Amino acid sequence: MVKEKDIGVSVIIPTFNRKDLLLQAIESAFNQTYKPYEVIVSDDGSSDGSEELIKKHFPETVYIYHENCGRCCARNIAIRKAKYPLLAFLDDDDMWDKEFLETCVNRMRKGDVIGVFTNYFKLYPSGVTKIGYKEGKNPSVVDLKWIVRGSFIDPSTVMIKKEIVEKVGGFDESLEVTEDWDLWLRVMRYGNFAYVDKKLVIKRMRVDTSIPIKTWRNNCIVIDKFYSSLTEKERSELQPNLNISRLKIYSRYAAARLHNGEMREARQYLRKIMKIKPFCVKAISRYILTFFPLPIARLFDGMYLRQFRNLLKERRIQNENYKRTKVG
Repeated sequence: MVKEKDIGVSVIIPTFNRKDLLLQAIESAFNQTYKPYEVIVSDDGSSDGSEELIKKHFPETVYIYHENCGRCCARNIAIRKAKYPLLAFLDDDDMWDKEFLETCVNRMRKGDVIGVFTNYFKLYPSGVTKIGYKEGKNPSVVDLKWIVRGSFIDPSTVMIKKEIVEKVGGFDESLEVTEDWDLWLRVMRYGNFAYVDKKLVIKRMRVDTSIPIKTWRNNCIVIDKFYSSLTEKERSELQPNLNISRLKIYSRYAAARLHNGEMREARQYLRKIMKIKPFCVKAISRYILTFFPLPIARLFDGMYLRQFRNLLKERRIQNENYKRTKVG
């Protein structure tokens, strides 16, 4: 069991020019049944009057202003400033249920994990809400073999031991996206996460109808960096899940590059796939398509259909909101 002195929580909120949403996030942090020991706002160069509003409405906040250096840098600055052994991350456009910290702390008290994450609600611009994790998706304890399969733990749902985050060097500031998965991969080499199936976070979502090339590119960077850091023994233990993850990530990114007509880079990742799985029909087919004119390659690969599917998803969400409003 964990001693009481080891359950003090520092809340970390990075922000940049989101003063109205930021106030809601801070309010949800202070309005907890288990009170945070400190709430740190790391302001990444805001110019919208965030500082004045924070000092007016939440003067007890630990406010740090610094020149714009990116979300990861903002979080790392706050981590270094944090005084207490547990960190809870909250993005400036998200909110916590009042029992979030208490739930996470109670789970951390058992002393068998280095971190905890909870379920959450997705809140779309239309007002529609969806459940983050479907029932049975996550085990009660998530280990390295599980997290290596992909990025799915949102920072706003996480509480973690500060010493572990510091041990691995914090967030990788060279990553604009997928930085959370990168951190989870590194920290879970030192322990597991517990999952609590309670919807205690409201995560604001944006429906993107474009192909998220930057995210998929960073997924490749993260998995390659992680793979190169492993010992032969670790690779052997993780190999089945590593291969599944790498095949999926490389395939998405190669298809996106093919879709954009960047055939040389598409071939690079398709070759990686064929090295892992020599007789992968989809990879071989796409590799052949990289030598065709772009319109033909797009037609036969069908990657462009993702944009159409996302557009349909956005319209479906809007229709659900209209029907709900009409019924109400």
